[in-house]
Amino acid sequence: MMHSLDAWLWRRGVRHPVIRPLVRNEVLLTALSLLCGGIVFSITPWFLWFGVGLGIMALTFWSLARFFLRTGLGEYSAAFLRVVLLRWGGRLLLFAGLLYLALAVWQAPVTAILGGLTAGAVTALLTFAVVSREAGGATGRG
Repeated sequence: MMHSLDAWLWRRGVRHPVIRPLVRNEVLLTALSLLCGGIVFSITPWFLWFGVGLGIMALTFWSLARFFLRTGLGEYSAAFLRVVLLRWGGRLLLFAGLLYLALAVWQAPVTAILGGLTAGAVTALLTFAVVSREAGGATGRG
């Protein structure tokens, strides 16, 4: 399953050997959380909203990865910064609207969404640390 997800991410432009596992783990954790949350939703909606928080982080990392991996590392300029800020602002507005709907309209538990956002950030950091260490150890630099 992980190889097919890696191949799917590769076809969508996430080709960096350290970033692809990060996005893959975010997507898998989000899918697992949303699946479990859907199963136990009638008992408690907490896990579903946790998955929504994870999903927000997964989409954030995925879109940033796709954007920065499409642009060469030496091609940064003022125009590039404007595009990055506009995309980030648009994504921030989209997620702010989603969070408003979740919290104000659908009465989602704040702790669940914050827990999902935090778990997404921690998952990304841990995956990045582990994969970076493995990549460094494989080349003799770590």
